[in-house]
Amino acid sequence: MDVTLDPAGRASFTLVAAGRDARVSLNLHGAHHVSNALAAASVAIGLGADVDKTTDALSRAVLVASGRTEVTDRPDHVRVINDAFNANPDSMKAALTALEAMNSGRRTIAVLGEMKELGADGTDGHRQVGRLVAASGVDVLITVGGADAQAMADAAQENNPSLKVVSARDRDHALTVARDLTEPGDIVLVKGSHSVGLEHTAERLAQPDTMAGDR
Repeated sequence: MDVTLDPAGRASFTLVAAGRDARVSLNLHGAHHVSNALAAASVAIGLGADVDKTTDALSRAVLVASGRTEVTDRPDHVRVINDAFNANPDSMKAALTALEAMNSGRRTIAVLGEMKELGADGTDGHRQVGRLVAASGVDVLITVGGADAQAMADAAQENNPSLKVVSARDRDHALTVARDLTEPGDIVLVKGSHSVGLEHTAERLAQPDTMAGDR
């Protein structure tokens, strides 16, 4: 599929339906929204909706829930990506891809919490994400949680020794670390399982009183 991301990480793709090719540009950040858009288009067109009206509706779609690739630009040009509603290896990969697309030469920080729903595959899943971070070009990784978060941190450091990695105990510690490390112009991704509580961290980071010079 010909999915492209613009400098803000918003996806565009070609919808093939009813014998036509229609270009769709989403106002949502991250390539992972494309599959949802395709599913919605399939249902709508299958029920008789016009292709042009369907693509227009998709282009105007907005997020209605917080913590799902929610982007905030602070006055000091720090961009905070709140994707902390939930996490698994696939959604972590999608979020890192969106972060890379938004980079444009800016420094990037990933605040990643544990993925609590992985069960027996937890350690392997976290090490997999650590390797993804190492290869993604992220400048700073802040892991949040216990043993599985440490497994993520270790894998990232092993695969990219030049990567700055910091371990945080919980959401409040992560906020303190992220505030201390964030500089004007940085892009900060915050993602983890809902139970880790990183929505609080992301929401606080997005507020102007967390700007450099105010701390």
